[in-house]
Amino acid sequence: MRRLWLTAAMFPLLVSSPCVALAQSDAPPGPETASEPPRPEGKASADGRRTNGRFLSNLGRNTVGLFSRDNLAPFLIGAGATGASAFFDDDCQRYFGPERRAKWLGDGADFLGRPYVLTPIAGALYGLGRLSHDHPRFRNGTYDIAQVFLINAVYTTAIKYASHRLRPDGSNHLSFPSGHTSNAFAWATVANHYYGPKFGVPAYLLASLIGVGRMERNAHWLSDVVGGATMGYLVGRTVVHKDSDLLPEAHAHELRILPAPGATLGVLVSFDW
Repeated sequence: MRRLWLTAAMFPLLVSSPCVALAQSDAPPGPETASEPPRPEGKASADGRRTNGRFLSNLGRNTVGLFSRDNLAPFLIGAGATGASAFFDDDCQRYFGPERRAKWLGDGADFLGRPYVLTPIAGALYGLGRLSHDHPRFRNGTYDIAQVFLINAVYTTAIKYASHRLRPDGSNHLSFPSGHTSNAFAWATVANHYYGPKFGVPAYLLASLIGVGRMERNAHWLSDVVGGATMGYLVGRTVVHKDSDLLPEAHAHELRILPAPGATLGVLVSFDW
């Protein structure tokens, strides 16, 4: 049992702490300055990128965005942890393999990660979020949940077939990474981003238990689980950052006429598109 708790404690190594800094520049208005008309505020502008019409384009953008420079550091940390955990694969398999030490945990983790469970949950959350105009955190978070669910499925499945790793129980060659774990950590990263440690810590703990449960069921090696946690964190982190980017259209077709700095006569004309 001591090794079980030691194993469970290894997973929540990655904590999402995204920050967005917005810089504003002021220019004192002069008599020749054309003031900008206020932009109408509506549901679409409040949603930014997170609209039904942009769902597919965001899906492609976020899928490619996983390879951004911002993800290099967490990727290297996760890859290092995955490689290090591989040295303990046999030890964990010998501990969990011969008998079911926590059947409730293994069976529960297996059930929670099934597509027929996650798909309707993700779909229902997305639909409820689209109806929740007065709860922007929930509305944005459920949009991102739908995105991470699909993107994580694509990457995890592709890596499974590419790695062709045999499961500990010998059932197939789709062991690495753990899809149950990657999904759980992707959802936990979104929860942590929008609701902070109040929801993030329990979500990461649940994701860790799901990973341990997959080993208890003898369906994954330890390195499969750590690799899945890394994948899920990277997907969740990418989606919440990329979906929060400002739209190019937010400053499209704006004409600004300002006094030329440092000049007695003249104006500065700026056109954004």
